[in-house]
Amino acid sequence: MWFFYAASVPLLVAAIIYGLSYMPSRRSSWAVKLDVGLAWFSALSVLILVPTDVASTLQGTSPPVLVTWWRVAYWYGFAVQFTLLPFHQEYADSGHFTIGDRITAAIRNNLIFYAVLVALAVAGILLLLMTKNLAPSNVLGFCVAASNAFGLIAGIFLMGYGLVAIPRELWRTADTKNYRKLLFHRAGVQAEKAMSAHAEMSQVVALVHKVKGTFRRNDPFVKYMDRIVSTADSHAAETQPATVDLDDDVDVDFFDRQDLGVLNRRLRKGIENYEREKALYDGIVMEYLELEDIVRNQSNPGGPYSSTLHGALPTFLAYMEWWWKCVLRGPVLRLVSVLLAAFSLCIVLAEATISGALPNLSVFSRILHNTANHQFTTELLTFLFFCYPCLCAYYAIFKLGRFNFYLLVPGHTAPYSLLANGLLMCRFAAPLAFNFMAAVAIPPSSRHSEGDYDVQDTAFYAEFGELMMRQPVIGLDFQSYLPTAIVPYILLLVFNVFNRFAGLFSRSPMVEFQDDWETVSPSAGTGTRLLRQELDNHSKGLPPGLTAMPTSRGERAGPGLDAELMPPEQPSGSRWWNRLPGRGGAGGLGSRGGSQGDLQHGEAPLSAAQQARDRLSRVTGRISGPGVSGPEGSTSAALLNRDDASIGPSEDEEASLLPNGSQGRRTTNGSLDSIFERMESQPSEGGRTSSRQGPSFRVTSDNGESRVNRKSWWRR
Repeated sequence: MWFFYAASVPLLVAAIIYGLSYMPSRRSSWAVKLDVGLAWFSALSVLILVPTDVASTLQGTSPPVLVTWWRVAYWYGFAVQFTLLPFHQEYADSGHFTIGDRITAAIRNNLIFYAVLVALAVAGILLLLMTKNLAPSNVLGFCVAASNAFGLIAGIFLMGYGLVAIPRELWRTADTKNYRKLLFHRAGVQAEKAMSAHAEMSQVVALVHKVKGTFRRNDPFVKYMDRIVSTADSHAAETQPATVDLDDDVDVDFFDRQDLGVLNRRLRKGIENYEREKALYDGIVMEYLELEDIVRNQSNPGGPYSSTLHGALPTFLAYMEWWWKCVLRGPVLRLVSVLLAAFSLCIVLAEATISGALPNLSVFSRILHNTANHQFTTELLTFLFFCYPCLCAYYAIFKLGRFNFYLLVPGHTAPYSLLANGLLMCRFAAPLAFNFMAAVAIPPSSRHSEGDYDVQDTAFYAEFGELMMRQPVIGLDFQSYLPTAIVPYILLLVFNVFNRFAGLFSRSPMVEFQDDWETVSPSAGTGTRLLRQELDNHSKGLPPGLTAMPTSRGERAGPGLDAELMPPEQPSGSRWWNRLPGRGGAGGLGSRGGSQGDLQHGEAPLSAAQQARDRLSRVTGRISGPGVSGPEGSTSAALLNRDDASIGPSEDEEASLLPNGSQGRRTTNGSLDSIFERMESQPSEGGRTSSRQGPSFRVTSDNGESRVNRKSWWRR
């Protein structure tokens, strides 16, 4: 036992330290990491305690220290999952600035959770009163049994999915072509999520800058506003708040410290969500680049392996890498898939015959009984056998639509998600441990004889099992016959009909598993184009992930996702008058640059003359071009050469917008500026053609009627 502890405890501590340094985001505090580390240690300690308990039971001994360790691990996990971790989740997720405000918000947000706990406690006490079993020991046993019953239901549900999904995914991943199709689908879906998260972050950053304008420097809450603006400015290069259009009716009423805390939380959540989705997309891109390296090296028989993702390896390692990735990877993955499928079948048979009235069909139990005289061997085999159902359960958690948000993303896991992961691990650790010992390792037997040990002889059963088994409704019969429900559930999963079956009872995605292999969506086409563009960017030395960024920041990377999803821009030869306000165009005369449409955030509206100057200078510069002379190169001639030229200004109207005698000469922006400056300084006289010093400016219609006193076309 002590040798197994000496080998396993340092590995467990090292794994926890590595996870705490690799997974959390930058804003995760030391308190969050401490709580999560202790929760992980409490939950993962069952991987050490279960093998020790099983091996000691099969040898007929039970060290007293084992009972103490079970008490510490179980009661710590039981207490923090209902008290400390939910409170710390809301405290870390709060955007308030003072400790008192954050504590108040955490308690307020957990009121519903605590109300449900109180309701369950009252129902349990009433049940014990009705069965005349109300005693202090039974109250404690009912709490343990209720917690174990919930964990057992959820654990069977999650573990069953993992028993089917993990072998199936390994088998499919072994096929390079199928895996490439999967990456195309995932890239399309994840790129849309990343762009959506970026749009939300940009909206929040723009809102912060708009709210900032409502604060004066002597405002008592301006110091909190400055902290929010500082956070927003750190992502200003990515969001470009000046280009974001906010609704006119957007709420900017943030008057007190609590309101600013809500704004701060919204900003932080937007930034965290974007960074998380972007990191997931970058991971898919790296997987695709690695897969393309494998496909390329498969055309080089014998090796060595050349990678575009890392530098050259020594010759021996390069040949080993080629043999593994190009020859052995597929067959080894299929072999592991078959072995895990056999493991899954053995676990299902053991769960289906957990009752003592049925014959023991657990293959693992027979193996462990045969190695009972060798304690370390029994502990090691129990450890390996127990790891697989735990892996299946925790793998399935993040495939559920409700819990996908809590997925651990290296370097981008928010404190809320990190604490939620620790809470879920504490929630399922003890139920999975007891179910494994009772169903797989040493199931109970109806013919219990001397020297024939089963789960009833373990230290866990002596400390907690007896309390659970004598409870009404959720006692012995519930613990014995519920696991048999895994058989029809597994059949639904094997034939891929579980989601349809669950949809008959609930339309919520909370109870549906996300299977990318079975999903058919148009995102695969978008993902194909994006990943191929990423491959081209990689060959040019560009960083990964540019295709999921706005084209304003990734123009060199080719068309981004916004170019895939948004309608194409109008070509340079499109009719400029179709882009006037009211004609459904992309940008009007008020747009500076012709592509943004509305005024940029914070800019003053342009005067009519400034608008006309911008528009006409673009028209003459785009159609005539610098240095082009002659009638064919003038603005009016170019407009008349287009189709449906009658929709826009006539030739005479367009010519009259230029200084007298300027046709056939080079048009420059300088001359236009001088003309429009005079327009602004010398308004025309009503009812007459305006006469000024220098070049005259006339607006006449086809019938020769003066139109100076009418609203000019640029004012429309």
